[in-house]
Amino acid sequence: MNLKTFENRILNTDILTLQNAGEEEFCAQCRRLEEEGFCKRESRPGYAAYQKEGTGCFLGYYPAIGEVRVVTEQNCRYFDYTDTCGEAVTVPQITQLHLEDFGMSYAVRLSDGRFILIDGGCSFEPDAERLFRVLQEGSPFEKPVIAAWIMTHPHSDHFHCIFPFMELHAEVVTIEKFLFHFPAADDTAHYPKMAERDDRFEMDTSNTATVPQFLKIVEESGAAVYTPHAGQTYQIGDAVCEILSSPDDTVHCSNSINAASLVIRMELGGQVILWAADASFEAARLPERYGHHLKADILQVPHHGFGCGSADAQIAGFDLIRPKICLLPARDYVAYTFFSAFKEGTRHLMADLDVSEFITGEHTRTLTLPYTPKPYAKEQSLRQYHEGQVGAGAKNWYFTELSTARKEDFIFTVLNPVVSKTNLTIELFFEKAPKVTFIKASIAPNSMKRLCIIDPEQVETETECFNPNSLETVGVPENAPFGVRFISDSPLVISHKDHPAAYRG
Repeated sequence: MNLKTFENRILNTDILTLQNAGEEEFCAQCRRLEEEGFCKRESRPGYAAYQKEGTGCFLGYYPAIGEVRVVTEQNCRYFDYTDTCGEAVTVPQITQLHLEDFGMSYAVRLSDGRFILIDGGCSFEPDAERLFRVLQEGSPFEKPVIAAWIMTHPHSDHFHCIFPFMELHAEVVTIEKFLFHFPAADDTAHYPKMAERDDRFEMDTSNTATVPQFLKIVEESGAAVYTPHAGQTYQIGDAVCEILSSPDDTVHCSNSINAASLVIRMELGGQVILWAADASFEAARLPERYGHHLKADILQVPHHGFGCGSADAQIAGFDLIRPKICLLPARDYVAYTFFSAFKEGTRHLMADLDVSEFITGEHTRTLTLPYTPKPYAKEQSLRQYHEGQVGAGAKNWYFTELSTARKEDFIFTVLNPVVSKTNLTIELFFEKAPKVTFIKASIAPNSMKRLCIIDPEQVETETECFNPNSLETVGVPENAPFGVRFISDSPLVISHKDHPAAYRG
């Protein structure tokens, strides 16, 4: 067995990870705690929670990855957690808020009229006002009640909205609880893997530089504060919230704050909602740890559809979740034309799985639970997906009526309008000579490039182990007409100053 220990005193938490461990080691850790005087408070297969005075211990066993984790929190308030669910006076709803720029903001109304807020977005006053209006208009009470404000991770586009919101509306709302798992200050000091990054001294720490200010606001609110750990369950009104991942699971193995996002499985209104924030399915090992327990009716698409971690892990996760409805906190342009639809994992979710509806953050949208998409919703989502692809360019471009006698005819302008690097394959066609295949080039994200398609300093001409039609083998005949075909991973815009494209598609 490999024993790995990670200790994070800044988070008031010690983390013990045992790898290549089985159920016997999980049971041994439980016995150890009992011998040390801890009292078992919760237990189910693969999870146990213990308490001794003010200390809480949370054990998780993940058979598929052979891992046992023991999280020990000092001054733990979890076992004192209470929530009084009032009389059902309304129906549960989820509101995804449109934001001025970017970020994530959700208001979940419970049956008793209270709300769960998830993040909130950037520190723009219009976003704070929009969030307050949703609370005010959706509350059956004169003074809206926030049963819990959950902050998923310390990035400015997720938690900074609390600053203008509290400045403007602190006196006219009631906040009962906060749930978050933040470090105390800057990234590199409190995210161990970030200290190993080559660019750590140039990193922008403005996201987390405001964490002390955030903690002060939370303290001044007088609301109860809880630190979520994987395995814990919080009953908030009629919403059952199970924590699937927290920084305990990722902060020691990823150099991204996004990977430290809380991942929450919520049951409300007869449906399962998976809140993924900006989580990395790879770092959190969600598919391996939870398998079919990830299945959800509604998925908040992680990281705005941009992807975090490997595409393989995302695809494995999406195949297990198999949602019918996806909430994608990004505008239509971002979701379909600029980057989301061109990231491999999100493309699989949009194009390959049987999702009935994608709901972007283009407009504020409220879903009453249980939510059933309209019959035309899937057709509309697919149309937006295909229109976004077309709007970004094309994956195949053909140019004809070129001549090898003119050096200029080999020079093209390639525009990559999306946020993903694109691999480009080039083929040359001649009337009386074999075609040339597998010339390749890489086009950087959001860039324009002047490209000579036969210049070995700009393109790769020998890219296959065996290619009888390589540029080196076939060569370029003199004074010959030719045509070019470009094939790319994602849409591009390709032009020539003297020749219009003969076809694109």
